[in-house]
Amino acid sequence: MACSNVDLDLWKVMINGNSFRKMVDSTASAVLVVGPMGAGKSTTIAIQTGAKYEAVKEEVHGRLKKVYRCVQADNRRPQTADGYTSKTLNMGLYIAEERFGGYTYLDTAGLNEDRTGTHRAWTQWSLATSFSLLPKITSVILVMDFRTLVAERGHGVRAMARSLLPITGSGQASKHFYDSMIFLFTNAYEDGERVEAESIIQIAKTQFAEQKHLFKAFCQRRTDVDAQAIVDDPDFAEHTALLTFLETLSEATGRVHVCFPDTPEKSDRQRVAVQKMIEGSKPITRRMLGEIVSTRPTGNLEVLQIFAKLATEPDSRLDGKSYTEILHQRADHLQRLVHLKEKHKERLQAIDSDWQSVQRDMLSALREQKEGIVQQKRDAQRRIARLKVSESPRVIATREVKKSYPTSGWWALCFFGGGWGWGKQSARETLDYRAAWFSRYEVRGGDYKMEVRIEEPAKGVLGVDFTSTPGVNLDVTVSFYRPEKDTEETAQQVASLERQVDGLTTQLEECETKICAFTCADSPTNLAALIMTEKDALEQADRDLVEMLDRPATQPTDDFPKPPSQWSVITNFRGVLSVLVENQMLPSDLAPSTREPIEAFGEAWDQVQKHLRDLERGPGSSIITLRKSDLSSHQSEDAPPVKPSFRAMARASMETFCTASVLDKAFLFYEGLKRQPVALAAALCTYGILLKVWPSEGLQGVFGNMLLALSVYVLVWQLCNVGVHKAALAADSVGHQVGSFKPWLEGLARDAGAATGDMTQSLGDRLAAALDKAVGNLKALVTVF
Repeated sequence: MACSNVDLDLWKVMINGNSFRKMVDSTASAVLVVGPMGAGKSTTIAIQTGAKYEAVKEEVHGRLKKVYRCVQADNRRPQTADGYTSKTLNMGLYIAEERFGGYTYLDTAGLNEDRTGTHRAWTQWSLATSFSLLPKITSVILVMDFRTLVAERGHGVRAMARSLLPITGSGQASKHFYDSMIFLFTNAYEDGERVEAESIIQIAKTQFAEQKHLFKAFCQRRTDVDAQAIVDDPDFAEHTALLTFLETLSEATGRVHVCFPDTPEKSDRQRVAVQKMIEGSKPITRRMLGEIVSTRPTGNLEVLQIFAKLATEPDSRLDGKSYTEILHQRADHLQRLVHLKEKHKERLQAIDSDWQSVQRDMLSALREQKEGIVQQKRDAQRRIARLKVSESPRVIATREVKKSYPTSGWWALCFFGGGWGWGKQSARETLDYRAAWFSRYEVRGGDYKMEVRIEEPAKGVLGVDFTSTPGVNLDVTVSFYRPEKDTEETAQQVASLERQVDGLTTQLEECETKICAFTCADSPTNLAALIMTEKDALEQADRDLVEMLDRPATQPTDDFPKPPSQWSVITNFRGVLSVLVENQMLPSDLAPSTREPIEAFGEAWDQVQKHLRDLERGPGSSIITLRKSDLSSHQSEDAPPVKPSFRAMARASMETFCTASVLDKAFLFYEGLKRQPVALAAALCTYGILLKVWPSEGLQGVFGNMLLALSVYVLVWQLCNVGVHKAALAADSVGHQVGSFKPWLEGLARDAGAATGDMTQSLGDRLAAALDKAVGNLKALVTVF
């Protein structure tokens, strides 16, 4: 992807919705949710986080269709796509409350969605970055339409397996995903009847046998072909992916759920069932995730180059300034406000006693500021001169060539008697580079052979065939170099520095004007007016900047009618970069033309935040008035709550003056009280009796009554938990004994009836019925408690 052809507006929207910082800060176990557009991923995540749905009939695109509508949701949830356009660009992060399992659900874009190259680059990079950040993935939920499994003579399930390849990878790496996968099926109807999970597994077994036979025929038709050529055939990877998918599904007993959240009650039952399957899943550890990332292209350098371009590219909506330049401008205003805040009071007091001394101090500070501006301008001019003549080689592009060698699974057939066979095989891949011109290239990696087919650096063309050592994964990186003065990044950096020189020239002129004004001040009143005028001017300048940053960063689109603000994009952009820096995910050999803009943006952001903190605390902070930008606390791709419960509204109101951890503990305590209403009622009744019998006249009596009530609560709670559990065990034991005693009793009654008539048999029947009723009443009593 050439940086000159990048749609920066689309990148701003995607970066603004990222959740990498929340992903790093979250301590909850992660659950990855995947599936095609419209399969029900967003609905599944909403239900797992506590939302309730119901089925309604609606007309969709001219057809009457059964759709699920949310009727109650306390929290924000992912938007639904209805199967036509995905609403998810980023990997959304949704954390369920502890009462709903406490898992972090990661929402992904539709597997069958492939809108543009920009979407592919972002989703590929963000998915690999997420895998690098997560400590583990507890489970993988695959949500798919049942019709995909049975329609079009297997073409639907083949497309599903193919679309899973970018996430699961191929070869041994895909096994980690499939071992952790659970399957959720929607629209599971056949001949108007609902399909059960056992029927789905049986269908998968049948299709697995058919596809295994077809794969054997695929290999037999190529008995005269080299084994390596068969492995390199794209159809081979598709066949193996399909067989792995079907084999996993056919062996997924206890890991398949058919979704019918037609009512709020059924939504709750689905959440409980899926949560149990998640708890029984095999997790994907950090080592496994690292192995998956290492065997797939990430496009890391291309994305980082786009980040550098985003930081330095002039924006007409920001008066032709880049993000880094606008942050530097705001940091300069805030720094001067901090300086005024620290010295404003003292100077106003000093003016009354010796205004001429204050005037000399102000002029001295302005002259030092002027010298600093002059030095910055010289440094920038020197960097411009150096960059324009630098011949140092710089990486302009990289291409990752990665492929797993074919493993010897059950599909690696071996034919004897004049046939063919293979043991360890090589991975082969072709690099076809046709992009920007380069002066030279360098190949890094090990255990490979290469054959150059075409090499035309001036035209930006290179074709190389790579072959790994048998039994070793192919993992090489090809870097393309160009002299630094000729790179696009250098041209952008020079343009940014030239704009910085122009800005410093303007600051220098303003500084000289101020020096002249303070020199001409001839009285204490005029000097104080100059000081106050500068403060007001700085505050107004910062308000103008904040107002500019609150404007939309992009034009509205059909997918995103409410575009993010410039400040929101800058804030979330800094969040992405801070995660990469903190987790040491920036390559050590990153070219200065890419690293320096990223680092400069981060430094400018840190300066702004430091000055804002300094202005908010300490003496004199009350005389500074700044405008704050409003940032949304939720993801831009979320849907709002629907008819939130009293609990959710109470929590939202309490969050204004309580921390999240305190609220979590309070609601956990509330949940505990709700689970034992008998214990709570007994404790309150005890406390009321104590107040009635022994009214408390002192603090000691109050605490004594509270401790007695608490003791009753603990005692009843233990009885209701441990005691009821033992009673249930006893009831089950009695039931088993009655069950074993009943046949003997019935036989005895029949024998006695033969001798003494029907009277004895009727008596035995009544006795057995009475025992059954007694056991039933005992079990019902246990259930109530």
